[in-house]
Amino acid sequence: MKTINRRKLLQGMGAAAMVPLSGASAVLAEGNGAGGVYELRTYTCFPGKHDALLNRFRSYEVAIFTRLGMPGVGFWVPDEEPGKSTKLVYMLRHPSRQAAKENWAKFSKDPEWVQVKAESEKDGVLVDLHESVFLDLTDFSPKP
Repeated sequence: MKTINRRKLLQGMGAAAMVPLSGASAVLAEGNGAGGVYELRTYTCFPGKHDALLNRFRSYEVAIFTRLGMPGVGFWVPDEEPGKSTKLVYMLRHPSRQAAKENWAKFSKDPEWVQVKAESEKDGVLVDLHESVFLDLTDFSPKP
């Protein structure tokens, strides 16, 4: 099983990775005190599949996430190698851990997603490894 060195990934992403979060404080604050959770996901692509994954997110997945009630907070790629050409890091907001579980179950069966996945992977699977970490917003997080 492959593992990700989070320290190296975050260092590779640089300070720019956190800048969009400061601009999204209004979105983040909605979950504060309301039991919302944030899911940080990291995808590592098979060689040569990064552009196809980014295109799938850009063209379809973000809209599907939103439609199913799991809005994106931000989507990032590391700004240098290793990772620039193989990783996608993104964060979603869910009302609760239970809602996240239900959201992913809906997502996996969603007819549009099933079709998009099949079409985008007709020449092979895009993602080699994915990780998910759930985060609770702290009481000292930026407010709008």
